[in-house]
Order: sequence, then C-alpha cells, then structure tokens
Amino acid sequence: MPRRPDQATATIALVIEDPANPFWSAITRGVVEIARRHQRVLIVGSTGLSFEQECDLLRDLVRRQVDGLLVTPTADDHAELHRELAHRAPMVFIDRAPAGILTDSVILDNVGGAHQAVRHLLSRGHRRIGYIGGDPAVGTGAGRRAGYRRALEEAGLPYDPALVSLNVHGVAGARDAAARLLAGPASATAIFADNNQICLGVLQIVDQHEPGIDVAGFDDVELADLLPRPVAMVTYDGVELGRRAAELLFRRIRGSTEPVAQVLLPTTLQMRGGR
Repeated sequence: MPRRPDQATATIALVIEDPANPFWSAITRGVVEIARRHQRVLIVGSTGLSFEQECDLLRDLVRRQVDGLLVTPTADDHAELHRELAHRAPMVFIDRAPAGILTDSVILDNVGGAHQAVRHLLSRGHRRIGYIGGDPAVGTGAGRRAGYRRALEEAGLPYDPALVSLNVHGVAGARDAAARLLAGPASATAIFADNNQICLGVLQIVDQHEPGIDVAGFDDVELADLLPRPVAMVTYDGVELGRRAAELLFRRIRGSTEPVAQVLLPTTLQMRGGR
C-alpha cells in the first residue's frame, strides 16, 4: 500500500553491492536522473554481498520511511524479508531478481549476452573455452553460465567442469583462476569472464603469459578501447538500467496496481581494443 502524501519523506534508496565499481556507478547515475525529476533525494547503501548486511540496511531504511527502495539482492532467499518490508515501502529489484519471490525487477539479458559472447569465441575456432564467474547462486551469474552452456551445446561440445572456475571475486582472484585454466596440456584456449572485474584479471594474465588466448567478457571495462588486444565485450546501457528501475519504482510510489513487471534489457556484443 503506498504511503500517504503527508507521510512522504522525499527520499528513495538504492541498495547495491559496490558503489566504486563502474557498473554500479552507471546505474546510480540513471537513478539520480529520475529521482531529481521527481524531486526526491537518493540514499545509496552497499550490501557488500552480505545478506545479513542487506537485511539490516533495508530495515533501517524502512524505519527512516524512505518513499521507495531499489535493491540489488544477494543470493539468499528473500521471501520472508520481502513479506516483512514490501507493505511498508514499494520495492523494485535491479540487476537481478531475488530468490523465492515474484516481484518487480529490471535485469539484463544475461543468458543472451553470454550466449552471444561464447558463440563469438566458437566462431574463432575455439573448442576449449574456459568460464570464470562469481557466486553461482546469484541470478546474474547463473544466467551467464546458462548462456555459456547453451552455446557449447549448440556447437556439440560438452560442458567440462575442468574449464569452469566459480566463486571468483575481484581482479586478483580472476588472475589466479585464469592462470589455473591456462595451465596443463588440456588447458583452455579462450576464456569467457562473466563480469568486468574478472575480465580485467584475465586480461592481465593473458597479456603477461598467453598472448594468443582469446578473451570475451560480460560488462564493459574502463578505457576498454585502449586495450592492446581486441576483446569481445557484452555491453549495455547501465544508466538506462538505473532509469528504467527508478521509473518503475515511482509508478509504484504513485500507487500503480499493475501486474508484476519483469523488465529485460538487451545487450550488445562489441569488439574493444586492439586499435
């Protein structure tokens, strides 16, 4: 139920993983644009991938009577938390849909983007394509791995767990994972990285030790066009992702009773670097 006008605080909140990551920065810019249009102040908080921290933060924001919440959920089941909080403030999930509930969300085409990137690597003759990803329980990672598997299946290739490295976080972790996948006689000849930080770590190892390895990544990386090698990257408009989620939230704040909206934003494969 929407809050009455006399209860409004002229604030909305955005709860994300890491405000320093360019991906989240772009989303924040889009949300700020729409919030200003509606004369709201934006509060930004970070979960740090902790469900406990997410719960504490959301409960605190609801106690402060924010007019609405935009949330990037952790991998945990959100059914109980959503039942507790959703009737107190409208809530829209951004970048991934939460586990355990059907609710408003705006996400990227993770399956399609990864599928297109891996097909590109296959078209270059690769048959041992490594995959490096984060938490497999998070919706974005699960979708991207599904796209990877679909591309392999269409090419008549098996899914080989020896070529897959999961629960990898940050640039340093990606460097270690890439080094392992590129070692030994049955090593990967190409790598798909499922986010921008992982892609950076992979590129560091490849450029140092394996210059002949092809790399594709999900998310653009900063200064990508200055990379010394061509890299296939799944790109999208992060600012638009923030805008669309904020626009949906403000419809709910105004009292919209339309059915649950699950918006899927398209992605594009682009070649970066090597110029």
